[in-house]
Amino acid sequence: MKTIRSLFPKKEAGSYTNAGIVFVLSVVLFVGLTMPFRLRLAAADITDMRPTTALTPVLGLLFGLPAALGCGLGSLISDCISGYGFTYALIGAAQQILYGMVPWFLWNKINKEQDGNKFRLDCISRMLKFFLVMFVDAILIVILTGILNHAYAVSDFLSINNLYLFFNSFDSGLLFGCPLLIAGHFLQRYLENRKNGCKEKIFTFSLNERMILNTIITGVGICILVGAAVYLTEKMEKEGSSVGIWGRMYLFQTLALNFYFALSMGFMWFTENRIAKPIENLAEVAGNYYVEHATDEQRETMVTACEQYAGDSTEVGDLARSYISMVKDLEAYIDNLQAVTAEKERINAELTLASSIQAHMLPCIFPPFPEHDEFEIYATMTPAKEVGGDFYDFYMIDDKHLAVVIADVSGKGVPAALFMVIAKTLIKNQAQMGLEVSEVFTVVNQLLCEGNDAGLFVTAWMGILDLASGLLTFANAGHNPPLLKQKDGSFTYLRSRPGLVLAGMEGIKYRKNELTMEPGDRLFLYTDGVTEATDISNQLYGEERLSEFMNGHVQDTAENVLHGLKQDIDRFVGEAPQFDDITMLMLDFTKKNVGDSMEEIVFSAEKIFPAEDSVLQEALGFVEEELDKHACPMKTIMQITVAIEEIFVNIAHYAYPEGKGDVKIGMGFDEKEKEVIFRFTDHGIPFDPLAKPDPDVTAGAAEREIGGLGIFMMKKTMDEVAYCYENEKNILTMKKKFS
Repeated sequence: MKTIRSLFPKKEAGSYTNAGIVFVLSVVLFVGLTMPFRLRLAAADITDMRPTTALTPVLGLLFGLPAALGCGLGSLISDCISGYGFTYALIGAAQQILYGMVPWFLWNKINKEQDGNKFRLDCISRMLKFFLVMFVDAILIVILTGILNHAYAVSDFLSINNLYLFFNSFDSGLLFGCPLLIAGHFLQRYLENRKNGCKEKIFTFSLNERMILNTIITGVGICILVGAAVYLTEKMEKEGSSVGIWGRMYLFQTLALNFYFALSMGFMWFTENRIAKPIENLAEVAGNYYVEHATDEQRETMVTACEQYAGDSTEVGDLARSYISMVKDLEAYIDNLQAVTAEKERINAELTLASSIQAHMLPCIFPPFPEHDEFEIYATMTPAKEVGGDFYDFYMIDDKHLAVVIADVSGKGVPAALFMVIAKTLIKNQAQMGLEVSEVFTVVNQLLCEGNDAGLFVTAWMGILDLASGLLTFANAGHNPPLLKQKDGSFTYLRSRPGLVLAGMEGIKYRKNELTMEPGDRLFLYTDGVTEATDISNQLYGEERLSEFMNGHVQDTAENVLHGLKQDIDRFVGEAPQFDDITMLMLDFTKKNVGDSMEEIVFSAEKIFPAEDSVLQEALGFVEEELDKHACPMKTIMQITVAIEEIFVNIAHYAYPEGKGDVKIGMGFDEKEKEVIFRFTDHGIPFDPLAKPDPDVTAGAAEREIGGLGIFMMKKTMDEVAYCYENEKNILTMKKKFS
């Protein structure tokens, strides 16, 4: 890295231009600072006793030959303007060049520190070296000036003015040289940073540099005060010429200043060795300790560096001991932090695994039941934390009934997730046992209340859809009301009286509700994370905004609606964090009427029978004969004949109360699907056997109502059953697999 010395004479781009600038500035400064003294103090013996005497050695030390040549030319010009002969002026110019080059030579010879910066003046050793250079240069200028003045009979060689000139040169060199060297160091750091592209701020001085600057500033102040005191004293006594006053001012100023410098060197040596250096060393090792991220090697280095000062009884010793204690405490802290971090990483890994397990516990394959075209379903869950307390579920209880569940466990995080797993499992187990939705919630509530010391609870909504009839039975345990869109309609809230939350209180019984879904109807279930999503202004997304969004997307698929709703919630929330799990489920009932779906079936066998009990066996024989032709298993034949008998007897007894009528039985076979389809058609009074509620089979015979058991058995044994009344005809259609 080049220093400012490289301004000249290296043959690099711009070096000669820089040397020229230094040369011109040196000429201007020398003439500009010298002539006011010569014009104001015309006496030849005091014109050289001025602060600008330090200009040549200081500029020469900093910039070398260009500055020395500039000061030489400035001296020549000044002497010519002052009326000296050309030869005298020319010798004086040569003297100035030598006066400027000697410091350059001496400084580079005795300043051997290999730190890449020769202008550093931040310790007593360098200060003494600089004092030595200025001392030698002051002796040189006194000798040269004495010889020159004696040769030209200006003054004697050993005159008092030469003593003044020595102190003037030495003290001025110190007063102006030290700040300029420190400024040169500052400038060099700035140029190096600029070249290296470093943006580090360098507008700071070291502790020693600040002490030196303070010493110099104080010295200048002492010179001014002593000079002013001498001047005022001489003026008050009104004795002596101005030249005498000036000489005495110099004498007292230099004596006071050099005495002050001697004391300052001792003081700075003490503070440097006992305060400045220890503090700088401690600051350096502390900085390295920080930068190196407190490795074992750096900790040992710092403790070793601090131990050499730890025995002092001064504040530096206190600081060193504090550093040692800090390092030891920091070691313990780092060990604890590493242990805590490792534990946190382990917990995070386990939470990530738990989140994955929880996500896979919920149905996540869509479409879930490809063999069923009666419905379409899609669901999503976005937990607020790694694991959540919300859950959804759907599953087939049997071939004809679909259960859908959505629930929200109180609380967040791991406790809620564990409680969620328990609740989900219990609800599914009870539902698959064949219980009604109200009974499922009643049993699950009782089970969850047992041992619930944490006081957690679950809001839940469950529905069981009969895929054949579209009958939806549902129960609500303190959950948000779903949104229902009926065919060719809009979304409205399906409000019903909700029961108490699950695990809220023992002994609670829940109410069963019913509605019939038609093909094209859509049911939307959600948790309160949707309606209670909050923006930065604490405004809720709300039921009204949810209803508006759903009604604006009635034609979209379930998947698109749910993803679009999540995006709309995110836009509404904005920068606000997600405080609650967001869980949604959409169910589309797409099944057409079973009878209508069978219009394409060709009935291979049809026969009309009188609607009388006497022909029942003839009708059963017709059915069994056709079933035998298609190798239908005996077990299936028995189930079918029981259902046929129930239907035929009901038509014979109730279809024609005022007379006689007939009934047509049609049979069709789908060999590929291994299915048989029956259709009963009569012209009797309208009657829908599927509308009659199922009997309570859990009650005793004495408690059960009479009738309805045959139709219930028919619905349970057949895979699909549908009824419609068209063209003044009752049409009952059944489907049964026989593979």
